[in-house]
Amino acid sequence: MASNRWFQQLQTIFYALLMAQLIYAVVVWFLIRGEEARFFMDPQADLYILAGYALCMVGGAWFLDQFRARTVTKQKNIRDRAASSYRATVFIRLAILESATLLITTIALLTYNYEALGLVCLMLGAFWYFRPTVLQFTERYV
Repeated sequence: MASNRWFQQLQTIFYALLMAQLIYAVVVWFLIRGEEARFFMDPQADLYILAGYALCMVGGAWFLDQFRARTVTKQKNIRDRAASSYRATVFIRLAILESATLLITTIALLTYNYEALGLVCLMLGAFWYFRPTVLQFTERYV
């Protein structure tokens, strides 16, 4: 039972981060209701920049995850530190995605822009996609 405790803790951290982002987005939604949207440039340019940024962050998280997965086989004695290696990989990819989600949510708050909150919903979906799973751990380290 103690051997899988680290994974349960990792999943608890994941769900806490997910809920924090979701609560922040819901609070922002309540704060911007009924306000007229403002834009940094124009509606289309703002949305394209935010979507491009979100896509780059999702791509960066995926790239770093795949890079770390490929380097597992080249590391010596990786089974001894498999848990810490996987935990570090999960933290890196989740940090990239969460930072992007929080920035886009803050921009939605500053501009009263519901389209930015729509991107936040997509980012939360990407965050869910990158959740830690037992299957992924076993494929990489066992």
